[in-house]
Amino acid sequence: MKNFLKIQISMGIVLIVLGCSTHDVSDVVDNALVATSGNKPPKFFAFASPYRANGYIMQHKDFSFMMPETKERDWTKMSGWSGAYIYGGIGIGVDNPDVKIIGSILGYGIDFSSSVGKYGDMERAIESKNYNFIKTKMKSHGINKYGRIGNLNVHYEVHGKEEYPCLLKESKDIKRGVRKKVYYCYKFNAAKTRAKSVTIKLIYTKSPNFPSKYKSLAKEYTYQDLQKRAKRTLDSLYIKDGW
Repeated sequence: MKNFLKIQISMGIVLIVLGCSTHDVSDVVDNALVATSGNKPPKFFAFASPYRANGYIMQHKDFSFMMPETKERDWTKMSGWSGAYIYGGIGIGVDNPDVKIIGSILGYGIDFSSSVGKYGDMERAIESKNYNFIKTKMKSHGINKYGRIGNLNVHYEVHGKEEYPCLLKESKDIKRGVRKKVYYCYKFNAAKTRAKSVTIKLIYTKSPNFPSKYKSLAKEYTYQDLQKRAKRTLDSLYIKDGW
């Protein structure tokens, strides 16, 4: 993994920007996802309804995926799904309308990024399910002074159209009320000399001091619900050839 030149995106940045302008976004998804003619798509995009979002296949030069399950209440009770092409990846998310107010954030974010590099020791370990090697590189650690706990529940799963080997881990940020589940999914060339990695981050945020007026929302929008909704995104993942 250390052999990769990683391109990471942060849904935190996307949520902050979109949180201030979700309802002002004018670029619909069809315009944002310009065909591969060399035209650069707009930075931000938004879906107008679950009818538009559900089943939509997002395209990136390295991968494609189907949007997570969206529901009508995501637009009537929340801000609606929107996103951005940023730092070479894609970020999508939904949050409560008062996201601009500090301490009032409840939302889902999903980050997608990719990288290409050599087929090294970590890639070999992931393909062969060598947990002993993986655990030496991704040791769990306790809570630090910033309230963060990382590398939890490290394990192996298979996802995507071509059953890609994926390494998973989870983390918590207690002070910010953020939980993450991260999937590192791989595709290798036939010679096993190059590897392409797609990183998918499921990000759940519920601020510790979330306003009591939104308690009913918090019961509907949970970390478990985010994972359930993202299942078809993981199932539909396609990592494109090209090393």
